[in-house]
Amino acid sequence: MNNTSNLISSQEEEKLVKSNQAEKYLTLYIDGQIFAIPSGQVVEIVRIQNITLMPKLPPYVKGVINLRGKIVPLIDLRLKLSKPALEYNDQTSIVVTQVDDAVIGLIVDSVDDVTDISAADVNETPSLGREKNNDFVTGIVTLAKGPALLLNLNKILTENEDYQQLERKSQPEEDKG
Repeated sequence: MNNTSNLISSQEEEKLVKSNQAEKYLTLYIDGQIFAIPSGQVVEIVRIQNITLMPKLPPYVKGVINLRGKIVPLIDLRLKLSKPALEYNDQTSIVVTQVDDAVIGLIVDSVDDVTDISAADVNETPSLGREKNNDFVTGIVTLAKGPALLLNLNKILTENEDYQQLERKSQPEEDKG
């Protein structure tokens, strides 16, 4: 009996420690709103540059860039999140991300900074009377500069399997399988 209570309290303690641990997130802006993505999924941040357009892709897929010899497909995160289109300016950045084996560049209005976010501070996204929650957002956290939506890059990059189309189109012919 004593071993069981020790095991339970040990498991509860482990959960408490994990919920108090902070994870680093990159904060960025889209249409004046703060979003955050896990910094572990960020490869690098580059300024907006010339984009090679690719035909027959959804409007939020802007094309590809050549980043030091590697072809990187680009998604305009503003358009993917159903925000109005905006002309790119000197604040516009490309956040190069990696999810599983896919390397995708996300075009964002501006990049803010890296901040620690504790799991205990993350609130669930409200259902807003719908049966299905927004799969693009994993939670909401209140930062000093305002509320931030935590983005689920896996869902953003895999909805409708757009990233697979991008990967196939950005590979040289001999690599396609």
